[in-house]
Amino acid sequence: MLTLHYIMTFQAACYLALLLRLVLIGLAGRYRFLCSYLVLQILGTAGLSWIPFTTRNYALAYFCITPTLWVLSYLVVLELCWLILEDYPGIAAAGRRIINCSTVAAMAVAAGFALYGFLTNVGRFPFLRSFAIVHLSVRVGVLAFLFAILFFVYRFRLELPRNRRLYCVGYSACWGLALASDALSMRMSSASHEAIVNSVEMLICSALLIAGTAMLNPDGERQSLSIHPDANDNRAALHRRLKEMNSLLVDVGGRVKK
Repeated sequence: MLTLHYIMTFQAACYLALLLRLVLIGLAGRYRFLCSYLVLQILGTAGLSWIPFTTRNYALAYFCITPTLWVLSYLVVLELCWLILEDYPGIAAAGRRIINCSTVAAMAVAAGFALYGFLTNVGRFPFLRSFAIVHLSVRVGVLAFLFAILFFVYRFRLELPRNRRLYCVGYSACWGLALASDALSMRMSSASHEAIVNSVEMLICSALLIAGTAMLNPDGERQSLSIHPDANDNRAALHRRLKEMNSLLVDVGGRVKK
């Protein structure tokens, strides 16, 4: 278990390195929700790393930090949606509305199932089971939104600035790893095996953080958003479809506000 403490401390240092890199190259203001998420991850991971896992203090800290991370994770998704679609404000606004409505609906359903499980569960630790249901629902929801964003980028062959590609792919990869780790941990009957799974997930995530920190640079923001040049003959058609879709959504949004 002591090894896991050191791994968590190392991961907190990787989060800190990425945050400092964003500040130093002037991207903290542009990626403000990502920076907020990193700050909480640094405080949470570093703080939890030196609190014994079996104590009441660890449980209280975890149950306070985790819901805040849920909120920030969805704000990061909204930020990604805007950054990727800033040339298409109508589509971006529609995407934000869909994410907001889906998030509220998903959280309501998850909370309902969690409350039902808490009230009807006669086994041990009903609160932990209910909390795990909501936690897993958030993981799945965030990952589903990220995959939808990645699919949109791929489908329309959008050529994004390098930093935004790193942001989108890296954040999606870390959340995918976290979800896989949660799923495996739930199947583990031994605490030592669960610790191994968590350690591997954190080490891989730390490696991704280090790679992202090294690859970020100010020039990575200067590339304009466009249709990917590999689209060939479909490039003009894809660009036209996006413009038409954006114009329609801008017009609908304007009418709704009136």
